[in-house]
Amino acid sequence: MGRKKTSILLIFIITLAVIATTILWQGEHILNALNPLKIKNIDLIHLPENRLRLKLKVTTNRKCKTFIKYWAKNSRDTLYTGISEGTKEHTLWVTNALANTNYTFKVVAFNSSQTAFSRNHPLETQPIYQATPYFSLEYMDKKFSKEMKGKFFLTQILTEPGSAVIIDHKGNIVWYEAFKKGVKVSHWTPDRTVLCIVGSEKIPSSGGDEIVELDLSGKVLTHLQRGKGEMDKMVHHEVRTDENGNIYALTFEKKVFDLSAAGGAKRDTVHGDGIVVFSRKGKKIWQWSVLDHLNPLDDKEILKHKKDWVHANSVFKEKDGNFLISYRDLNQIWKIDYKTGRVIWKLGEKGNFQLNKDDLFSSQHFAHINRKGELMILDNGSKKQITRAMAFKVDTITHTAVTTLNVPLLKDYYTSAKGNAELFNGDKILFCVTDPRALLITDKKGRVLWKVQVGGDPYRIEEIANFLSYNPISNVQGH
Repeated sequence: MGRKKTSILLIFIITLAVIATTILWQGEHILNALNPLKIKNIDLIHLPENRLRLKLKVTTNRKCKTFIKYWAKNSRDTLYTGISEGTKEHTLWVTNALANTNYTFKVVAFNSSQTAFSRNHPLETQPIYQATPYFSLEYMDKKFSKEMKGKFFLTQILTEPGSAVIIDHKGNIVWYEAFKKGVKVSHWTPDRTVLCIVGSEKIPSSGGDEIVELDLSGKVLTHLQRGKGEMDKMVHHEVRTDENGNIYALTFEKKVFDLSAAGGAKRDTVHGDGIVVFSRKGKKIWQWSVLDHLNPLDDKEILKHKKDWVHANSVFKEKDGNFLISYRDLNQIWKIDYKTGRVIWKLGEKGNFQLNKDDLFSSQHFAHINRKGELMILDNGSKKQITRAMAFKVDTITHTAVTTLNVPLLKDYYTSAKGNAELFNGDKILFCVTDPRALLITDKKGRVLWKVQVGGDPYRIEEIANFLSYNPISNVQGH
């Protein structure tokens, strides 16, 4: 009898375990049947500080994931917000919209086995009045228009007040962040954030006293300020992130030299440039100064140049961990060893590589490694008054530099300072030309395929990837 009771008890326990396992496995399905997923409340909040950024508070009856789909009136293109998950109280952000436009939006809530939709709601954006200039699409080649659809670009306005701005292929502003100070340069990071150098117009050489990183909702993720923490110098011309998520930039450096042999003082201050690397928390990881690698007495006009000697205007970290730095006044690109700080080589006028006369560049900007693995620059061309995009295949074994790209612009687009050039879709060039204040895309012959006129003072443009959010449940019927 005892054995029989034991067997019955064992069967009972096993049965309970099976039922419990089934409930756990089918739990969400059972909950969906007993308490279907619902969207309880939606609050749309217009933010006066930014006319293109809209906040939506969504409440659901159960923890789930939510997002918003929205579309402009008479448009076939559906846009999406990011996803909120793991809560009943959701905050969602519309971060890609046109000013003064009527939209319709719908909230979508979902879990692994059920989807709930809100009804359609109206959403209207207001005209932009903050520190954003106009961007006017002046020309787009008809054959090129299809290739441009879905492309977005980040640029900035240097003057005060300034702004970081994202435009679409038609030159429409779809995102912006206004600052009381000027935005000296901006960069789209792999984390889908916007990284900026911010500073007043009084700071020369595209310099700033703040580094600000924010996400598309406007949340400040990183804020480094001169005089706070380990940021002891102003930064200028460049700010980017490296493979470890650290932030690097150009800095202003100064050092005391004996310039009496050149007619100066025995203790004379020379101002130059350097590189600094910060963690996102502001800890200084690495720094380098050009003043440790040049003798100012080698410059016969050092007294004239000592307040801004050689003038660096870009820095770029390569995959090998070393830096490329552009020196406008030397007409040279240097490669710097990250481990030792030594100068590995110099490309350009009086550099370590033999270049044909036509391949020598002057007052160049934005030295970087392009998608083809080549060193690419904007040759401002101050000596010839012709601006062009150039790329070089640098071989340190054979000690040769072969010009692989030479795309001159018409004289109307000559830009004496600032600006950049980068590859676009592999066989075209994206330009920011700052004297005519224009954004261009050309073919490799320099023929303009796309032109946007800028009403403010830009420094650079870059195409940005992953700006759009996509439908995460596109296979769900009815969505």
